[in-house]
Amino acid sequence: MSDLEQPSIRINPAAAWAVLVVASLGVFLGGAELMVVAIALPSIVADFGGWADLSRASWIVNAYLLAYLVAMPLAGRAADLWGARRLYVVALLLFAAGSLGAGLSRAGGPEAGMDWLIAARVVQGLGGGALVPLSMALASHLFAGRARAVALGIEGAATFVGMAVGPAYGAWVLLSFTVPLPGVDLATWQWIFFLNVPAAIVTLLLIYVVAGGMETPRAGGRVDLLGGLLISVALLAGVGSLTLAGQRGWDDPFLLGAAGVAVVALAVFVVLELRLRYPLIDTRLFRDKRFSAANLVSLLTGYTLVTAIIGGPVFVNRVLNGGADLSATALTGLTLAIAAGAVVGGVVSAVAGERLTTVAGVLITIGALWMSLGWSTETDLSRLTRDLAIFGAGFGLTVSPRATSAVEAAGRSAYGVASAMLQISRTLGMSVGLALLTSIGQNRIDELTALINDPVRRDALVVALGHSEFVGVDPHTSLALVDLLEMWSRQQAAEVLQLVLAIAMGVAVATLAPALALGGRRRGDDQSVSSGSAITISSP
Repeated sequence: MSDLEQPSIRINPAAAWAVLVVASLGVFLGGAELMVVAIALPSIVADFGGWADLSRASWIVNAYLLAYLVAMPLAGRAADLWGARRLYVVALLLFAAGSLGAGLSRAGGPEAGMDWLIAARVVQGLGGGALVPLSMALASHLFAGRARAVALGIEGAATFVGMAVGPAYGAWVLLSFTVPLPGVDLATWQWIFFLNVPAAIVTLLLIYVVAGGMETPRAGGRVDLLGGLLISVALLAGVGSLTLAGQRGWDDPFLLGAAGVAVVALAVFVVLELRLRYPLIDTRLFRDKRFSAANLVSLLTGYTLVTAIIGGPVFVNRVLNGGADLSATALTGLTLAIAAGAVVGGVVSAVAGERLTTVAGVLITIGALWMSLGWSTETDLSRLTRDLAIFGAGFGLTVSPRATSAVEAAGRSAYGVASAMLQISRTLGMSVGLALLTSIGQNRIDELTALINDPVRRDALVVALGHSEFVGVDPHTSLALVDLLEMWSRQQAAEVLQLVLAIAMGVAVATLAPALALGGRRRGDDQSVSSGSAITISSP
């Protein structure tokens, strides 16, 4: 039965906005979780026995991120088949269950407890990742025309507000939040996870209050489990190979094997999907110029985003010798500006159209990256924060128009899939950017370390710097020489980051091409519902 044949109920605009706000709360929780554990990680690892097994400890973060990514296409397709509202509830329950399990993991002790925590983070990531496309699908069904652009801007902003609040919230819990329980020994980091549970339950109750009697239209078909397995393998192997590229180099044998697995899995997935009546992701959607352009914009802006998110704090730490508090200040300015830009972008694109708003946002990011090329050892934090905030505002402007273009090109039977694809594209872009940034940075670090440890090359360097008095001096015996080498290494770090930022600016310039291809607002049956009248949706 098509979605047009489903029985429907009418919901007034005020109720629709209430549903949107509540749905954004779950996205906010997932966004905060992306950042908050990074603050708690040192305490968690210390409680489980220290950093001796760093590769295993890194899975506390990686398990959540990979599950977050894998959940998106599955949740997107499931939303189109079974309804976004009911699956949003399931995702919230998964997120709460994973949070509870993560908080309880300390009871397992140093060995089993770490495995328990990683497993719980997988469950938590599946819930958190599913919330993003489900909330976007819900917003796409609830609103049409200009209101949809505003609604998708608000949904996009929720993730970045969560990311902005996450570090400060995590620090507050670790430093200030204690609830003593008689006979129970709780570490403060456990509350990072435990507090997610009541927050998720409150959101769940609010969903039932504002949306308990409604459901989005459901398309015909079934879940393609084989396709889900293939795309999961492709995403995991692809993102994993990009991560290894940054850590081990681009010619690592294991990396090449993982990349090969990703390519084969993706190729088989595409062939399979083209032959199925009910594919997990209808790859024919990419024949639509607007859909392809929206995903390409998401991919390329994802690249520039990770450069700013990682490059800014690294510059504060390595070049300006700032601590975690100063890095958090710069990062908070960036993410809050993205959130504000996403809301503004929704309003502007509703009036001016997706193409103009996206181009304006990309031009602003290009300008911000151009200004960042002037960062040096003399740059103060206020300028760096300003430049990052300008970048964030520009990036935020692109969030709503690309989402609006994608979902309207896909049509109402594929809102969930379209929303998921945008998130996947952005994540892949971020993975490529992070791999390149890590690779360039690690190669330069290796070069500098080899130079400083080679007495002959070190002597040539100090002569070139105009300090021949340090020729033949061992750095271990001279603080003055150490200070000179430290200043030189800071300058070298600034040059490396300027190179990374210059590459990101080139990627931003390239983003103008797909941005121009987004086109103006299309007026079809999807736009037939006036944003000022009651909104028609399907009942369960």
